[in-house]
Amino acid sequence: MKKRLSLILIVISISMFTNIVTPVTAATDTTDHYDEFRAQRFFNKIKKFNKKLNKHLNSKTELALHRLKVDSKSTTRKSENLKIYWTTFIKRINYLKNDQIEVYVTEEFKILPHKKRVQIIESVQQLVLTYLDNFKAVTPSRYSEGLATTIFCDENHLGRSLFLDNKNFKWND
Repeated sequence: MKKRLSLILIVISISMFTNIVTPVTAATDTTDHYDEFRAQRFFNKIKKFNKKLNKHLNSKTELALHRLKVDSKSTTRKSENLKIYWTTFIKRINYLKNDQIEVYVTEEFKILPHKKRVQIIESVQQLVLTYLDNFKAVTPSRYSEGLATTIFCDENHLGRSLFLDNKNFKWND
């Protein structure tokens, strides 16, 4: 019995001794935050890309409006020659990190027939792809496929490209 008691006391004393000697360390932050830094740098690049893209869009719109003579802003005249006036239907473009774009259009855009809307959105896709080629490499097949596109008018969802066919659209009006 004495042996058992002494053995228990030894085990308890050893366990207490190891608990005292073993220092408790707090969890420290050992991450280097490299991934966060890379993500922030990438978002800054996208922000600059969008700013440059919209600046170019605005300059093209100003040129088109100058040709149209601002006093006669008729939608029918614009829609007759979309090669020149397609930018007048676009407010802004946002490129997203997952190779998608958001296109914000004017109220006049809603009046246009679906065929003309598609022509305008395809022009937007080609403009973005042209600028995207400077940002990152774009394959020739990507030019023919286009980018996944979502269209908004006055912050309301107006339409989007189909899931695996970025040249066809589903309209919500």
